[in-house]
Amino acid sequence: MSLLSARKLCHAFFAITNFPMKRHVSSFLDISALRDEELNDNFFKALQHVQEIHANCKILLRTHHQRAGLELMDMMSVYQEGAYERLCRWVQAECKELGDTDNPEVGDLLKRAVRCLRDRPVLFKYCAEEVANMRHHALFRRFISALTRGGPGGLPRPIEVHAHDPLRYVGDMLGWLHQAIASERELVLVLLDPDAITDTGSAAHLFGRNPESDSTKSEPDATFVLDRIFEGACRPFKIRVEQVLQSQPSLIVSYKLSNTLEFYSYTISDLLGRETALCNTLWLLKDAAHQTFHNILKNRGDRLLRYPPLVAVDLSPPPAVREGVSLLLELIETYNGMMVSASGMKPDFDPVLAALLDPIIQVSFVQILSLHE
Repeated sequence: MSLLSARKLCHAFFAITNFPMKRHVSSFLDISALRDEELNDNFFKALQHVQEIHANCKILLRTHHQRAGLELMDMMSVYQEGAYERLCRWVQAECKELGDTDNPEVGDLLKRAVRCLRDRPVLFKYCAEEVANMRHHALFRRFISALTRGGPGGLPRPIEVHAHDPLRYVGDMLGWLHQAIASERELVLVLLDPDAITDTGSAAHLFGRNPESDSTKSEPDATFVLDRIFEGACRPFKIRVEQVLQSQPSLIVSYKLSNTLEFYSYTISDLLGRETALCNTLWLLKDAAHQTFHNILKNRGDRLLRYPPLVAVDLSPPPAVREGVSLLLELIETYNGMMVSASGMKPDFDPVLAALLDPIIQVSFVQILSLHE
């Protein structure tokens, strides 16, 4: 339908419905703003007016002018769909640029465009997927760069420089991921739901809430996008932590690694959601570290029982027993000072006590019996 025909139909519509014709017809004649090359305020004003006309057409459907109402409604629907498709293409093009910088800024025009697209879930999903893919590649590059090259000018130093120190190595990787989650989550929430964050206080509230219990409509979108963004970091992180665990760390180091991984597993799950790829990787590594610690503990006890120390002439404790008690005191100190997330709790320490003390007690009984023979 031509603009002239549309104008005549609008005149008839407003004459019948007694709506302010001058305002709506003049805005309708600005329909060309929906097709301009540049996206600006005029585009959104024209889209809003088209939506108003489309909604007001329902009045005609309740009169004997149903045909006119249907024609005008169909025409407005065509304009709306064309405008939304153009808006989607523009947002996707803008989102591609988000992957070019580490800390991109979201402009007001892009926020407004995304807000409009929420009325079209399918188009909104396309844009959310574009954001996820762009930030996925950007974060993967940043993580690998942080591991191997460090920051600009070599500062901070590459994380892999500390590969000889398992605790610092794993801790630095976890700290980097945690910091990246905070910045990426803020970006995603600002983009997908611009009304969700209006100041620092509300942003902190969003970061602290449990995504699985949140009922806002933006959260499933944010969870999906964040899951995709951090999916690429899972494999390089997992490989490096597994290498640390396979390097046979000491008993104390393996225990501290297990506690650190458990703390970050809870903390990051609170931010991303328990079923995301990164969180699944963290929980698997936490279980692996926990198993490594208990294997070392069990092997130590088995070795003590298999090769019990000889009784000293002065009946002083054997070196193996003194070492076991020293390890126990250090483990207790580590346990008392371990970090616990808001949603987590300290693990049971009784199995550790039993695994460390039982072999010592059994060896002591054997030595006592040997003295009476």
